[in-house]
Amino acid sequence: MSAIPRVHVLADAEAVARHAAEAIGERIEAARREGRELHIALAGGSTPRRACELLADVDGSWAHVHLWLGDERCVPEDHPEANVRMVRESLLAGRRREPPVLHVVASPEIPEDAAWLYGLAIREHVPACIFDIILLGMGPDGHTCSLFAGHPVLDVREAPVCAVRDSPKPPPERVTLTLPVVRAARFTLLLATGAEKRESLAKALAGDESIPVALLADGLDEVACDAAAAPGEG
Repeated sequence: MSAIPRVHVLADAEAVARHAAEAIGERIEAARREGRELHIALAGGSTPRRACELLADVDGSWAHVHLWLGDERCVPEDHPEANVRMVRESLLAGRRREPPVLHVVASPEIPEDAAWLYGLAIREHVPACIFDIILLGMGPDGHTCSLFAGHPVLDVREAPVCAVRDSPKPPPERVTLTLPVVRAARFTLLLATGAEKRESLAKALAGDESIPVALLADGLDEVACDAAAAPGEG
């Protein structure tokens, strides 16, 4: 990486989720005070889900907030593996009087159609395709969103969203934000928990570009990890 992100080592996965919820909640409140829209791309996974559950308790109007998905599995919206279902069951589970706008991936069963349509929606609604916040998870192999090591999607430079086929992690068909879009976000926060993430996180922070997270370079602003995932810990 050309710049080292801020790294917060916290006690456990719950503390990591709370840190994420607080960081995002502060930015939502600031945007509300300033009267501007806020575009947030969310991640799947257990720790991002817990962060979303905590964010559901944040008071006040979210009418200025637009929620997007950093990636989506090409399954029906009500499928247990659909990220949009996770967002609805966590962040949107409460009865907020002025809820956010959730931008769902259309036609998710067909990756190319889904990517094209979601890319059009981002170009229409997200100024200059620059998100205010992107929340990222990380797999034990160092992938983030659905950006996997050695996959051709890593080479995409113009499209904001790309179809993924033959994903090394099931389900094999997905859509994902592309590297240039993730890099360009105003604030990018990576969550990593569990000892199985330690090796990949250490490599990413050392700039090993065989790890997809490392390809974010100085586009990664902050890392929040638990003690088990922290390089040099344990």
